[in-house]
Amino acid sequence: MTQLTSQMGKLLRDRFGKGPESIYVSANEVCVSMHFRQFVSVVEKIMLQQNKDEAVRDTRQLVMDLLVPEFKALILRTLGLELQHIYYDWNLDNHSGIMIGLVDSSLFDRYQESYRGKEYIHRQVERISAEAEKMPDAMHSFWTNARTLVIVRSGILIKLEKELLRAGYEPALRVAKRALEKSLLVTEVDMNQALGRTPDGIYLDWKFDQDQSIIVFTFPSETST
Repeated sequence: MTQLTSQMGKLLRDRFGKGPESIYVSANEVCVSMHFRQFVSVVEKIMLQQNKDEAVRDTRQLVMDLLVPEFKALILRTLGLELQHIYYDWNLDNHSGIMIGLVDSSLFDRYQESYRGKEYIHRQVERISAEAEKMPDAMHSFWTNARTLVIVRSGILIKLEKELLRAGYEPALRVAKRALEKSLLVTEVDMNQALGRTPDGIYLDWKFDQDQSIIVFTFPSETST
């Protein structure tokens, strides 16, 4: 993991001018997660102070999309995992971020993880999905480490959203869905009830062409709570 962390930090520094202060990497059979802390450049700080959050997100998406092939090659070389999709999202308030790399999703059915609160979490996420768009055709969840819970949903787009995507409104749809779903997840999923822990971050991303989405809850280390 040390080699991956070091090379990932260098890639980000080379492209953004400043890399994260720390990168926390973990992996299982179907997923690689990377949690970035204190990742913000001087220019981005100025933009955030001027409430230009979406401009920061748009710029990062352009750069990250260009880096995806390099990320996949680096993870294959260092961990031996061939990733199918890479997702990422940012918490611009505390300058943190998450990157999730998924191996072939056909493996999800074989990789079934049981954990405390899973039934409640799935039920609440299904209800929120139905409220915001539609009930997922499939959903899987798993921990990549003791602090990172990943939820993968497939088949959530409604016909109107698909038509908006065909008409070229992906950026606006992404902004609206992130705001709506994050609000619902914060207010309607009681992680204290499910897990006895309070998340310190919620991240969302979509692969609209695959009709697939990820939700990531991150938690403080249990020793610090």
